[in-house]
Amino acid sequence: MNVQRKMKTTRFIVKTALIILLLTPFTVLAQEGEVVDKIIAKVDDKIILKSELESAYIQFLTSPDAQNFQGDARCALLQNFVEGRVLLIMADIDSTFVEPARLDYEMQSRGQSIIQRFGSEEAILQNYGKTLDQILNELKPTIEDQVRMEMQESNILKDVVVTPKEVRKFFQRFPKDSLPLYPVEYEVGVIIKEPEVSEEEKEKVRKELIALRNKALNGESFEILATFNSEGPSGQNGGNLGFMARGALDPAYEAGALALKPGEISMPVESDFGIHIIQLVEKRGNEFQTRHILKTPKPNAQDILDADEFLKDLRKQILADSITFEEAAKLYSDDNSTKINGGFYTDQFGSIRISAGSLDPDLFFEIDKLKDGEISMPEKIQVGQDAQVSRIIFRKKRYAPHRANLKDDYEKLKAATTQMKKAQKRAEYLQEKMKEVYLDIDPEYDRCGIINK
Repeated sequence: MNVQRKMKTTRFIVKTALIILLLTPFTVLAQEGEVVDKIIAKVDDKIILKSELESAYIQFLTSPDAQNFQGDARCALLQNFVEGRVLLIMADIDSTFVEPARLDYEMQSRGQSIIQRFGSEEAILQNYGKTLDQILNELKPTIEDQVRMEMQESNILKDVVVTPKEVRKFFQRFPKDSLPLYPVEYEVGVIIKEPEVSEEEKEKVRKELIALRNKALNGESFEILATFNSEGPSGQNGGNLGFMARGALDPAYEAGALALKPGEISMPVESDFGIHIIQLVEKRGNEFQTRHILKTPKPNAQDILDADEFLKDLRKQILADSITFEEAAKLYSDDNSTKINGGFYTDQFGSIRISAGSLDPDLFFEIDKLKDGEISMPEKIQVGQDAQVSRIIFRKKRYAPHRANLKDDYEKLKAATTQMKKAQKRAEYLQEKMKEVYLDIDPEYDRCGIINK
């Protein structure tokens, strides 16, 4: 269990530090006022700077994990940085690379995290003198490395499975009086409906894109037009998506792109992400390269009301047993993170029983007002700076605090056993690979024993 906690803590810190390293840069100052930084570790041709470690350490001190962490946090962080560099080297050897569409998604996700942290893009610009696009562009190589590390680790651990015997053995290791005490837990699901944008608004966006297409056809640079007009993360790169394998992009986008000849620009194409005009750059075997300008039509007040009415009717059907909540969520929910589980939230181990403490406070307040088996009336919730969706909540069951047991908590115990087995395999893999790379640690960190682990 301590190994799992350590892995969770250090991964959280390093991942969060991708944003912190840029937004709150740390410098080590000598008494004379000069800036001092140095390389504290080398893993083949990859380096780790003292400023990098100290920035992560400062972030760790402000995180909830600091309260329960035992040991030398700097050593744990440095260990994790070294392991990350080893994973990157192995990713190079194994040709593990990030598809542009995946990187685009990760950039959007990090962008939303930064906005949530600072409130708005205007606040980011005011505080740091950089736009969100500039920040993401500077973070892009680091984000790509992080994703490659995750992909490499996933490839290493993908075949790890546990048997019921292993779960029982794991459970029996703990004395009864030291078994985990689970707090209040819930099985709770949501169905979220995004407003459907009116055809009038879509037509307005199509006309804007056609006007941009005409400018490009009349000689203006498509890339410059994309830079100043596209609403997608690739806009900062002139709309370029790079070479993509067939099947990697939205089907509507791909069909529109592959219908073109190199150099041609499509008429507006609607996909799940919005409406695009696409320029095909090149076809090469099973791959193709495109650039695009994306605009997202915005719903009006009536569209939002229509989403509410849809959920009111769906709620009636569920209560009348015309359809189950799970079936309704899979068919109609626009929340991709929960619909795959029939609308239910899951914890880090995949269990639909989640602790009250892990719920968003606003969501918990609504759940607490319901009884087991009840479904809330639709409500509008804010999702971003200028977007609203409608939501209904199903409180299936509340579980009182209890000590872990095999009957009630088998799935949680199975997940914990799996995590332990993965941690062991990961440690064994890294221990083996660290012998294959050049590793040099500054003597200041000899106490960490990284080379000897």
